[in-house]
Amino acid sequence: MSYTIGILGLGTFGSTIAKTLSKYNCDIIAVDDHDYQVNQLEAILSRGIIGDITDKDLLRAAGIDSCDAVVVATGENLESSVLAVLHCKSLGVETVIAKVKSKTMSEVLLKIGADKVISPERETGVSIAKQLLHRYTTEVIELDDKTSIIEFRPPESWIGKSLVQLKLRQKYLMNIIAYRDMLTKELNIQVMPEYVFNTEETIVAVATNDLVDHFEEFTNRMS
Repeated sequence: MSYTIGILGLGTFGSTIAKTLSKYNCDIIAVDDHDYQVNQLEAILSRGIIGDITDKDLLRAAGIDSCDAVVVATGENLESSVLAVLHCKSLGVETVIAKVKSKTMSEVLLKIGADKVISPERETGVSIAKQLLHRYTTEVIELDDKTSIIEFRPPESWIGKSLVQLKLRQKYLMNIIAYRDMLTKELNIQVMPEYVFNTEETIVAVATNDLVDHFEEFTNRMS
């Protein structure tokens, strides 16, 4: 089944989403007020419209009302984002995701109907900060204010021990969901209880943010 996704704004954020979606079975409708941005992605767009994302008639003419979901990818101007979200919802778009630059902007857009808001700069900043803080981690992705996905090198005390022996889920609420070969970068999501930790792989887990924030202490405790 093919989905139709609308992207309003083709800056770095919107263009990246469009390029990623183009690898899948998606029809992409994009609107931007710069002809260069639209023309640059012409090959991957089902429809590219040069115009104002706050113009409801233009959005309708572009086919935004036929989209399964729309990303309002311009987070610089609150008024523009508000109008774009309102128009998308009034046109019957089921899911509207909006880029935001501040907490206030986030609260406003959620209140007027956005289904989800994203702050790429904040989320990237959080990830980098936590990677800098914890020498074992290679990636941290916050899922919400309580839970994160973390990729890390297993501490020395884990090497040669199995998942069953360490009892990470029972003792620490850490669920190991995958491991990655450090040489080939291949990710394996079939993690058996008998899996033995080694120095050639990184581990991917779902854990509480509290554990992630104190990851050094956690790994030292288990030494």
